Amino acid sequence: MVDKMRFNGVCAVFFLMSFAVCGCGLFEPRTPEVPGKTGTWIPPTTPEIVLENIQSSMTQKVISNYVQNFTTDFVFHPDPSDSIDLSATQPNVYDNWTRSVDSTVTQAIFDDVASFDLITFTKRDTTIFVDPDHCVFYYKYLLQVTFKAGGSEYFRGLVEYHLRREGGANWYVFVWIDKRDPSFPSSRTWGNLKGTERSRVLP
Repeated sequence: MVDKMRFNGVCAVFFLMSFAVCGCGLFEPRTPEVPGKTGTWIPPTTPEIVLENIQSSMTQKVISNYVQNFTTDFVFHPDPSDSIDLSATQPNVYDNWTRSVDSTVTQAIFDDVASFDLITFTKRDTTIFVDPDHCVFYYKYLLQVTFKAGGSEYFRGLVEYHLRREGGANWYVFVWIDKRDPSFPSSRTWGNLKGTERSRVLP
């Protein structure tokens, strides 16, 4: 009995010494790691899927998915009126608009936006297939955006997407032409949002 009590006493002392050495943090919960944000991505085996991927990457604010919608030689063309308006305070704001520029600008938009509450594309003309690997989409679009700083805004316009199939498999946008919608002359366009953000984040 005495030996058993002595053994228990030694174990208790060992436990207390181990606790003191390790510190109280031993039993504190760890801060959970934030998993990578991957979002929804569908292999763009048809041109229409590209629009779905643009919508989902915007609403989910996943820049890696957004960038995948465009070719490496992608270019963006704003409405001439937006170019004139913004160039008055930020000359050449739309110059050399590459995929890299678009990625940086869109990430900045994601950072400023609390949510994209609505993104819709409405076909306004027949899709034109220039050849089996090249087509043109004509759509109206509507974006409803809520900003982190407060306030919500609708962006409306007309878009002309030139898409190209690469490697005989997937489709990508290689030209984006943005235009104002005459039905909503007072609404800002997506291109205006892009240009305004570029003037803030890029030289």
